[in-house]
Amino acid sequence: MKSLYLRAALALAFLVNTGVSFAQTGGIISGAIYSLKSKSNGKLLDVSNASVDNGAMVDSWTDTKSDAERWTVNHLGKGVYTLTNVGSGKLLHASAAPADSVKIDQTDVSGDDTKWVIKKAGSGAYYLQSAVDPKFSLNLNAAGTADGTKVNLAKTATTNVQKWVFQKEVAQEVAPTIATAKKALEDWYNGFKIEDHKGFWDQAEMMETVLDAYEVTKDPIYKTRFAALYTNFITNHKEDWMYNKFNDDISWAVLFCVRGYLLTSNKTYLDKAKDQYDKMYKRAFTNSYGGGLIWKETNSSKNACIEGPAAVAACYLAQATGDNTYYDKAIALYSWSKIYLFNPATGKIKDNVDLNKRTGMLRTSNVSFTYNQGTFLGAATMLYKYTKEASYLAEAEKLAQFTRDTIYRGRVMNNEDSGGDLPGFKGIFARYARKYTLEIGKTDLVDWLNLNAKVAYNNRNSYGIIQTKWGTRTVEAKPVLKKGFGPSTAVSLLINTYPLKK
Repeated sequence: MKSLYLRAALALAFLVNTGVSFAQTGGIISGAIYSLKSKSNGKLLDVSNASVDNGAMVDSWTDTKSDAERWTVNHLGKGVYTLTNVGSGKLLHASAAPADSVKIDQTDVSGDDTKWVIKKAGSGAYYLQSAVDPKFSLNLNAAGTADGTKVNLAKTATTNVQKWVFQKEVAQEVAPTIATAKKALEDWYNGFKIEDHKGFWDQAEMMETVLDAYEVTKDPIYKTRFAALYTNFITNHKEDWMYNKFNDDISWAVLFCVRGYLLTSNKTYLDKAKDQYDKMYKRAFTNSYGGGLIWKETNSSKNACIEGPAAVAACYLAQATGDNTYYDKAIALYSWSKIYLFNPATGKIKDNVDLNKRTGMLRTSNVSFTYNQGTFLGAATMLYKYTKEASYLAEAEKLAQFTRDTIYRGRVMNNEDSGGDLPGFKGIFARYARKYTLEIGKTDLVDWLNLNAKVAYNNRNSYGIIQTKWGTRTVEAKPVLKKGFGPSTAVSLLINTYPLKK
């Protein structure tokens, strides 16, 4: 391998010493940002899935205005250039010594394999030739036309698969900013016609996303939208929600009501929150397994998805009403969960506890989801603020770090995309990660949340929609999904990550 790169270095030196491409290429401005459009398929040179990792493949993709499709071109002298991806900050890179079918990826290690000769190809197009060996050029693999077609090296030819049109671009805001958050929300809200949705718990969560936008931006348009969403929710689900057998659904709806009151002072929202919470709690609480709330009426399972949001809702109701017996309920639910669902040593929240009908013994599900991690993070944060007890603070830290380090290993949250409710979970975690960061001054999640926001925004499609797998490029379909619940998670992420700073 060393001999290959030695030959490469000698070849590059030969190009320089023999006067090949001494000057800058006409029409290319060093230091400028460009998108590179293939003359063959009309798509842009792109880092796959907006990855920030070394070794991430380079492909071609529909123009979505993503920074993963933009490159800063720098002249090194004597006609040799580097191309740095704006989204990742990494260099366009040949993964091996020049040869047919060598893959093109990105790296942060500068070397001869990141150097390119840009040569005019006529009609406003250019070739990108390996500076090590100009007999090989950047090539659209197999003349593919689909999004995601990989780019490689191939013997230099005059075909369109090796011609790239350099389109000068201007620098744009990098998420998370208020502008990127608002754009993502508008594209989602209007693209999926959120006010027309008739679901219950998923609509409740999307209504909280609108409240997040109002809380963060103070823009009255979101207050107006929430009022319309509330009216539509009552129209679709009546004044009394006890017909819904899922107690967690009631808790999620109580959350948008009580938060709506705290943010707008509209007492209608508070009256509804208190009435529905009290009815839900009365029917859901049982002494089986020592307390806690039943997830669904007629079932025996007690789940994190009811205990967590019910505890958070109780904290909010205490704040809204001044009645500290709601804090008593929150503490009781949290304390019960520590026995059956929450491991304070690791920060993991297990999904549920139930009776094994065969053995008559209790069994606990070992699976963990982001929305459960999020609501318990919120509960621990709020109870720490109320009690000033250090144990809640320590547990909040564990909850946060387990999610970041154990579930995702510090990488982009790129899961929970299939089946039922899963696509909407991560937005709930983002909401309570913000509360944890701002209200108790913990900044250990900030860099990770910013990474997620940046990559997710760069993975939007041309309609501005971001699917719930934030580390995967959103497909070019409208709508991407049949409903907006999954794409709401990235909107929550972008809103709730702004303006978190260390």
